[in-house]
This record gives sequence, C-alpha cells and structure tokens, in this order.
Amino acid sequence: MTRMFSIDHPEILSHLGQLIYGFQPVQFPDGRFCLIIKAGKEFILTARVNNGFKIYLVPDLAVPDRSLGFMTAFFDDHDEPLVVFSPLYAGDDMLRDLAGALSQVSFDLFFFDEHDRELMGIRASVRDVAHFRTAMAETQFPKVDMNDLATTYEAMGHWFGLRTAEDDGRAFAVDLGERLYADDLVIIDTRDDAYDFQGADGLVMMTSLERDEPGAFQERDIVALLRRTFPGEAIYLNPMREDSGTELADVLVVTGEVVLLVQAKDSPNTEASLRRSINRKRAVIRSHIDKGAKQLQGALTHILERESIVLRTPSGPRTIDVADRAVVGIVVVREMFDDDYKACSAPVLAVANACEQRCVLLDYAALHLMALRLASPARLINGFYQMFAVAMEHGEFPKPRFSGAPRREGAAPAS
Repeated sequence: MTRMFSIDHPEILSHLGQLIYGFQPVQFPDGRFCLIIKAGKEFILTARVNNGFKIYLVPDLAVPDRSLGFMTAFFDDHDEPLVVFSPLYAGDDMLRDLAGALSQVSFDLFFFDEHDRELMGIRASVRDVAHFRTAMAETQFPKVDMNDLATTYEAMGHWFGLRTAEDDGRAFAVDLGERLYADDLVIIDTRDDAYDFQGADGLVMMTSLERDEPGAFQERDIVALLRRTFPGEAIYLNPMREDSGTELADVLVVTGEVVLLVQAKDSPNTEASLRRSINRKRAVIRSHIDKGAKQLQGALTHILERESIVLRTPSGPRTIDVADRAVVGIVVVREMFDDDYKACSAPVLAVANACEQRCVLLDYAALHLMALRLASPARLINGFYQMFAVAMEHGEFPKPRFSGAPRREGAAPAS
C-alpha cells in the first residue's frame, strides 16, 4: 500500500498552506502527475461516499469556444452541490499541469483539508479521458487578469446555477477507485504549536474525516485558524467563568486592543448529515445561528458589565482587564447558502444592535480564508470591522473574497 503523500513529500505542506481551496497538480521526475485537492471536510466525505465527483468546463458566454475554468461539484445534493471554483488562464502552468494530470489514464489523488491534513488517498480516473483530452485541446482560455477575478467567479457561479441537464451530461465524471491507504484514519498532531494556547491542558489534537460529535473538533480547528494570526497566549479554548463555572464562549481572544468572543456551531460530518435535504440543512443552519447569537449576547453582556473578567484555569483564577479594549462578537457556522445570507444575518445583527457592539457572522470557509489572507491581528480585526460595516449598510453579512497570492507579513503591499 502507498504511504500518505504528506509523509513521503512533507515539503508540499508549506506550498499547500498558501492555497485557499482547489487543485494542486504535482509532477514527478519521470513525468507522471499526481493530483491534490484541498477542500473542506464535507467535500472530501461527499467524494468518498459517492466514489467520485464531476468537473464542469464552464463556458465563457461572451466568447465562443472559450472557457472560464473548472467548476468541480461534489454532489451531496443534486441541485445545490458543494463546489470548488478553479478559474484557468491561457499559458498558465496550472492549466498545463492540471490538464496533464487529468489526461492520464489514471492518477493518484490526495485530499487535504484547510489545515493541510491529508485525509484521503485513492487511485482515480476521468471516466471518458479521451473526450476530456479532446475538449481541453479544443478549448481556449482567457489571459490572466487578476482584476477580473471577482467578475469571473460571479460569471462561473451564475452559469452553474442555471446549468441544464445537458450541461450535467457534458460534465466529466472522476471515478475514485483503489484506496491508497485506509479510509478510516485518525490524525493525532503531536507538534508543540498544536498545544501552545490557553486551555490546551494536554488535550490531544486529533482529527478524522467522519465526525459524529462535531463541536470539540470544530472549536479546536477554529483555534488553529486563529493561531495563524494571534499568538497562542492570546487564545483561550472553552474559557470558564470563575464566578459560575460556566463557559464564557467557545473561543476567546484577548490582545492589548481587542476582546474577541467566538461562538461556533457545526453539524456531524457523516453520510446521513450530508444526505439531508437542502431545506433541512437551511433549517439546521438557521437554528444554529439563533442559538449561537443568544449565547453570544450572554457573553457580550457579561463582558460589557465589568471592568475585568475572571477565568477559571488549572493554575487558579486569572483576571483579565477588558474595560479599555474593543469587543467583537463572532458566530461561526458550518456553511451558509448564497441566497440565505439576509435571513441568517438577522439574529446576529439583532445582538449587535442590542449590545451596541460589532458582531460578525461567517461560515468556516470564510474564517479560513480571512485567517489565511489577513495574517496579523490588526488586519484580521479590520476585516471583521469591514464586514460589520457592510452588514449594517445592507442588512446582511458579505462573503469575503480576495484575489492574488497571500501577502507575507512584513512584505510590501502589491502595487
């Protein structure tokens, strides 16, 4: 059996760390390609239970015989599947290597999550690979223009939302075959930086693709996202109030300037959960937001009524001054549907108005994106402020989007 790609080639991890979501082809010295897909756990489990997914070559409706790129669909639901956008450009190495990988009779395919943890490895193939090769040879792609990226995403999403049965029939099916290693793996992280935050207390950092009880997994993952931006000593997992012995928030961040209160809600990552109807998923998400908003209001009220708070820790009570710090509340949910943002936003905006504090609603993918692209406390907090300002103006929270490569801290901004 093949070993995990990340064990044999750990050097890939630093590169994957700059990728938000999508494809990463890797070419070996003998010319063969393997393929990596970085995606959320729901996408990976859907691919596993379906033993495949589909790639749509999205047409550019403004230019005949030209494509904007790939839309990769993981069908937890036929009408509204989970999708990954992959704009492609003429002359770009990604287009060349991705076409090379998918044009092989078969290839090794590895799935990684947002934390660059390898969760599945299989032998895969495009079902009608000859047709795929012909389509790629006959299709033109636009030249790179990062200023048009937002427009490209919008056009791809619009086309996909209006796709027909004929479009579904033209999509390229990718079949998953032989497993390269067992599906039911559990990853235990023993690195020091997986425990360098308040509240770690020796709790083992572990993850698995299937999650029957999601809460503790998600909370720990949110800490890992925030550790991209904040120092470990500023982050508290499940902080307990000394006065009542109850949990203040799922995650607390305290810096010299800000107190960040995070309430997190997730659903099990199981086949049964994935197979829920869209209406049921919407109802669950709205229920999670309602509950998270109420919990957030309680936490905000506790903070705002005091000059300082006292937390219960293994080493004894810890007093934290909060009077001169800005306070921001955040509710994080598993996902949100594009046409449901206004309804989902209402409970969190109601808490913001009641407490007269900035509050933000976002899904896990958006937090991953922001923590990757806004890699300093000031930039990330400013991003939350901007989201709140847009929500107050339009009555719903925006979906954050960025273009270009992530900027390293200390590097000059791109011109």
